[in-house]
Amino acid sequence: MIDFKSVLKEKVSEEVTENIRWNLKDIFKVFLFFFFMMQVGIPVLLKIMNHVLGLNLLDLFNQNTVILSLSLFINILTCLYVFYIIRSKYGLPITSLGFTTSNWKNDVRFGLKHYFIVLPFIVLAGFAVDFISRLFGISPEQQEILKRVLEEESLGVLTFMFFFGILAAPVIEELLFRGFIQPAVRNSFGKLKAIFISGLLFAIVHLNAYVFLQIFILGLLLAYLYEKTGSLIAPITIHIFHNTATLAFLISFKHLFKGYVAVN
Repeated sequence: MIDFKSVLKEKVSEEVTENIRWNLKDIFKVFLFFFFMMQVGIPVLLKIMNHVLGLNLLDLFNQNTVILSLSLFINILTCLYVFYIIRSKYGLPITSLGFTTSNWKNDVRFGLKHYFIVLPFIVLAGFAVDFISRLFGISPEQQEILKRVLEEESLGVLTFMFFFGILAAPVIEELLFRGFIQPAVRNSFGKLKAIFISGLLFAIVHLNAYVFLQIFILGLLLAYLYEKTGSLIAPITIHIFHNTATLAFLISFKHLFKGYVAVN
């Protein structure tokens, strides 16, 4: 018996792929902008506001609030840059990035099923890296966001940090790495290399060698989900679920197991 929903979804996916006209040059510019602004832009913005406007934000507000606010601002700017390329440069609809909900229930189920299959490998990767690091006398370093969450005492700031880690970051990162970067790489190198490169870049931008393997595995899963469903629904859902579970685990057991599961 013909599964008309699957056939329809495959046709829609093929049409979306054919409509992708942005290229490697476009994704290089966006990725360079995002990476540069996240690593260099934040301290530069703080210095400009201090010297030009006479405002030292770090003295006026909570440090975590300032850093996360600027990070969110840069993430939003990156999204706007992507939308500008899609709409103004190529005249394409935003749905070409994978914002489709026609089969969202199946996409979510498909994503959760594969997430629970891959999760043990993510956790084992954390234990393996931690074991090898300590074997050589190296103390694994936690991600900066995890340190900030574990050290923060203000409920208001923690709420903002959870919003950023659980909702804003997953949506924006999936739009960038899966919706924008992956299709252009696929058009140039094929599906398998697109999945690998999307996952690799996703791990690289987190700039932490100790959780690189974990994030890389998660990135491969998210890229695979996007490739199979043709929609951002599955990767966004799994990204949100993973970050929520990880942050909840850290808050509940922060005095016990640290650094084994990565937030992205």
